[in-house]
Order: sequence, then structure tokens, then C-alpha cells
Amino acid sequence: MGEIMVVVKLRKSFFQILLIILSLFFMFKMPNAVTVGVTKGLQICFSVILPSLFPFMVLSTYIIKSNIFSFAYKFISPVSRILFRQPASTIPVIIMSLIGGFPVGIKMVGNLLRNGAITENQAQRLCFFCMNGGPAFIITAVGVNMLGSTKAGVIMFVSLCISSLIMGFFTRFLGDKSELKTQVETQSTMSSVSSAVSDALQSVLGVCAWVVIFSAITNCLEMCIENKGIFITVSSILEVTNGCVMLAGKMPIPVITAIIGFGGICVHCQVLSELKECKVKYSHFFVCRVLNGAIASFISYLLLLAFPVEIDVFASAQNMTVTAFSVSLPAFCTFAIMCIIMIFDIDRKKKIW
Repeated sequence: MGEIMVVVKLRKSFFQILLIILSLFFMFKMPNAVTVGVTKGLQICFSVILPSLFPFMVLSTYIIKSNIFSFAYKFISPVSRILFRQPASTIPVIIMSLIGGFPVGIKMVGNLLRNGAITENQAQRLCFFCMNGGPAFIITAVGVNMLGSTKAGVIMFVSLCISSLIMGFFTRFLGDKSELKTQVETQSTMSSVSSAVSDALQSVLGVCAWVVIFSAITNCLEMCIENKGIFITVSSILEVTNGCVMLAGKMPIPVITAIIGFGGICVHCQVLSELKECKVKYSHFFVCRVLNGAIASFISYLLLLAFPVEIDVFASAQNMTVTAFSVSLPAFCTFAIMCIIMIFDIDRKKKIW
């Protein structure tokens, strides 16, 4: 038994050492490629991720910490338990995972577990399906800007939502029969907003760090891999946005849907801390993402038979532009509602100065 543990540790150490050597090789051999990749990653962070993802992160964290929808839990509890065998407090997580984009859903799962709203088993099952690209990315960025078809974007988004819900339904059979509904610890409105902003900022900075790292890796690989097909395949597996850009107009819509359903290794790395906290094995999570992509691809194929979509075979996303706040309208609306609720919830009799 001891020899087996030593072999496992040696394998992990070897893999880590290999990554360090490769990183040093790229930084010394291709300093310009690394610099350009990091610059591109930072541009994406400041122009897209911060203005679009940060509001959703703040909102989702506030929902968990304030437990603001607790009044509706008794009405939606039968739905959550019958479909997913989850407590009603997970319904906002499931909904936000479908519309908030990567990686809002699983970040909310981690907050729920830390807040005592769900058990470890419930958190593990949520991690298997609460990760989806939002409508802004799938419909607007991929559908409209990359494929030139809103209809294609809608079909992909619907396919991915259905696939996630199907995955969620089957996770109910993995539940622990002895688990009971847990009590939720709530915070005051002002405390919830304050902690939501700080926690969201920390999460978004982590996301940005991974985006910058994978942007540098992709840029280096482009210079190393001469075969275009191999490079596109590797890039699609590593990072979902670049994968969609490269596949747009070259591969069928179901293939692009599968890539989005998988999410890319970059997105997987963004949720590693939550997976570790929920004690989810990455191998299990990886298999679920592959399965999710396959199911979504098949559903999109069926929808395309019923609702055919014509796109330019040689469509290009080179001229695609994403304005800073083009994907934040839902966040703006929900933030406005949240501010109104916060104003009415403030104790007027309490002095704040």
C-alpha cells in the first residue's frame, strides 16, 4: 500500500515538474508570443469579463447570502424535489447557471455549501450540471456575431439548457436517501451586499487570471503547431471562445454546441476550488461535461431537422466586436430590482452616521 502511494505521489510530482519546465520553455523560447497572449487575455478581461460577469457574480452571491427568495421556497419545493431531488434553495442556482454564463452556477453552489443551505451530496450533484454558457455568449456572440444567425444561437442555447436539465434530472438518482433539508443562515441586507461585492471581486479576479494564462498558452501553441486542424482541435478543448471562433462556418452547429457544452479546460480551471470544496473528483466532472456536450449536440441536431438554419459556410468571426456592456442588460435589470429591494429593506429608524 505504501509503495502505491509513493508511485502516485511521484506521478503527481512528475506532472507538476513537467508543467513547470514547459512553462519556462515557452517563456524563454517565445517571450513575444507569451507577451502578446497575456495582452490579449487582459483585453478580454477588461472589455468583456469584468463588465459582463462581475454584475452576475455580485447578484448571485447576494441571492445566496440574503436568502431573499425564501418566501417562495414552499411553492417551488415540490418542483425541486421531484425533478432534481434538491431543496428549494437550489432553484435560484439552477436558473442563474442557465442565464448567468460560465462559471456563475458552480460559484453559487460553493456559496450555498458554505452558507449551510445544502449538504455535501447535494452540492456534488449540482456541480455536475449547473454550468452553462449564458444567452449573451451563445445567442449574441456565437449565434449572431460568429454564425450570422440569431436562430442558430437560440437553437444552441435551448439545446444546452435542455441538456443541463436532463443531466440534473438523472443526478437525482445519485442522492443520499438519508439527507435532510438544511437550515439556511441569512445576513442583513447591507451585510449581504458588502460581502457579495467582495466575494464576487475575488471570484472574478480568479476567472481573469485563468483567462490570461490560457490566452498565453493558446498563443504559444499557435506558433508551435503547424497543422491547422490539430491546432483548432486543441484550442477548442482548451478555451471555448477561441474554439467557437475557429469552428464558426467550418463545422456544423451541433459540433459547436458540443464544444460549448463541454466548456473548455479554461472554464474547468475556474471552478477547481469549488469542486475541491464540494469534494467532486475532476475526472467525474470532466466526464459529465463531455456527456453534457454530447447530449446538447444531439438535441441541437434534432432541432435543426425541425427548424433548418442556413449559415455561410465560410463565415468568419474576424470582424466580430463585443462592446463592453453589450452582454449586461439582464444584469442591469436584476441589479435595478435588487437596489429597489435593498432600499425598501433598510431600517429607516436606524441611524447610519
